[in-house]
Amino acid sequence: MPGGDGLGDDSVHISRIRKSRGQGFERDLVKRYRAAGWWSYRTGGNSAYLPDVMATNDSTGELDVVEAKAGAKDHLYVEWDQIERDIFLINGFKLYPKRRIVLAFKFLSKKRKGDGYLRRELREFYKLVPEELWGSLRGQTICCHYERGNDLPDYSPPFKIKGKKGKGAVQEGSEEGDEIGEE
Repeated sequence: MPGGDGLGDDSVHISRIRKSRGQGFERDLVKRYRAAGWWSYRTGGNSAYLPDVMATNDSTGELDVVEAKAGAKDHLYVEWDQIERDIFLINGFKLYPKRRIVLAFKFLSKKRKGDGYLRRELREFYKLVPEELWGSLRGQTICCHYERGNDLPDYSPPFKIKGKKGKGAVQEGSEEGDEIGEE
């Protein structure tokens, strides 16, 4: 490859790796929702003008519309246009009394540093985009940071969360309501 020393310099290859990380996280979320007794499905994401994952629980009347982001960097982002399409979608499901837009962030345990990788703790954050914030968030890009998450309300999904989380999250193997992590 001209000017490069292998696949690490191939932007198409790197783009595919990033996309596959996100798709793997989406598949994992679907499995975890299903194991918790919910119906869930990967819906095609951005290219289909749909959220990454939809999950419903007919017995409790709940609908979760999930934007899932996974990566090895210290910041992960959700663009406003993704949230806006989720707002449009959940407004079409009024039969579910509990409808939520959930932003799921997974920070991988390896972070690229120079020519190698830095090992760190895997972290997941689950955040709500409540209706009362839609107006104030309009047009903004939502950022989640590896160390501190963000200021959106925490969401406790119906399944156990992997790795270390921010305040209010439940660690895999801990009891409901136990708080771990940093503010």
